[in-house]
Amino acid sequence: MTQREPSLPRVWGIYALSNFASQIGACMQSTAQAWLVLELTGSSSKLGLLIALQFLPSILLAVPAGKAADLWSRRNLLLGAQAAMALLAAALATAVILKEASYPVLAGFALLLGVGNGLSQATRLSLAASLAGAEGRARAAGLATLSFNLARVLGPALAGFAIETCGPAFAIAANAASFVPLILFLATRRVNDAPLRQPRSTPAALRFLWSNASTRVPLLVVAVAGVFAVNMQTLVPAYARLGLGLDAGGFGLLMSAVGAGACLGGLLQWRRPAASNWRPLTAAAGLGLCLAALSAIHQLTPAALVLAGFGVCSATVFSSASAAVQGFIPDPLRNAATSLQVMIVQGTNPLGSALTGWALERFGASAGSAMLGAATLAAVLLVAVSHRRDLSCAGSSEGAGCGSSATAQ
Repeated sequence: MTQREPSLPRVWGIYALSNFASQIGACMQSTAQAWLVLELTGSSSKLGLLIALQFLPSILLAVPAGKAADLWSRRNLLLGAQAAMALLAAALATAVILKEASYPVLAGFALLLGVGNGLSQATRLSLAASLAGAEGRARAAGLATLSFNLARVLGPALAGFAIETCGPAFAIAANAASFVPLILFLATRRVNDAPLRQPRSTPAALRFLWSNASTRVPLLVVAVAGVFAVNMQTLVPAYARLGLGLDAGGFGLLMSAVGAGACLGGLLQWRRPAASNWRPLTAAAGLGLCLAALSAIHQLTPAALVLAGFGVCSATVFSSASAAVQGFIPDPLRNAATSLQVMIVQGTNPLGSALTGWALERFGASAGSAMLGAATLAAVLLVAVSHRRDLSCAGSSEGAGCGSSATAQ
């Protein structure tokens, strides 16, 4: 008999459901925003630039946000950021209704929303890990990935329907409303989240993450995936519109296929929680193979199947990496280390989105996808070769890694 996994606290469940509503809204707005950019400009490189602007603050604000969460409390920081982002989404919906949403306006709102995400992303992960408790973090990582990717199924599908029936402003307005459950949770429920009297430094967290192969290898793989492969907000809209010539409904279907596959990947992490180095490496190699296969496909149904496989690999990379980092970090370092994790995960998106947009526009959907797939496979091979000692004994030292030298400080 297998040992039963510990149940997650009720407060984590309420928090996760509130997050789920917000994630559906965010996916709806991202879909509508991408469609608006392509309608206005017809340029995948401009779409990539806009996505890069939205993710750029994750690099600049991740570390300051981690320090602010230590000093001010994660709950207060997240509450303020979510309220501001709700107002920004409402303002953008109004601009679209008034037909004032030019490309510079969309880019400006993307940058401002990126600031909100940069302030809240690390805080959201750190608070969720604390609410889940030490024994439930690996399982919570899988469930969080499952809910996020279920939102990526529902969000684009709902957005595609909304764009065709009510226009893109409705999808963006739905995002503004989706912040309400999380704001109410944070405003009304007290959590054990007192500010730290002596916050741990970012250099200490960086030394901890880099000194342990069990955190270093997954984060390197995540960086590879973020730069070369997992840029769905640029890849899928450009491939759907410029490569396959699809309408909004077909675009939403492809995005939902990615999300459906990612749900399966999150379900795998929930049912079989693991943070080994091999899991993200294998999944990242799968991303490269999916991109290579996509380059040879010119029809909707096979493209959707390949993108579903792409979603499985994407979710597996990120959920297993998150489980490794969150399961290994000592609580005094959690905010600072999580901010670095987010800086790596989100910070690769500006470069990756710009690179993806450029490759697809310069070489076309097929050749561009093939180039990105080859680059992903080559980078994964480089990480595997450079860490072959750690990987060779991963089975005998799971959770610690052969190269682990740091201890919980």
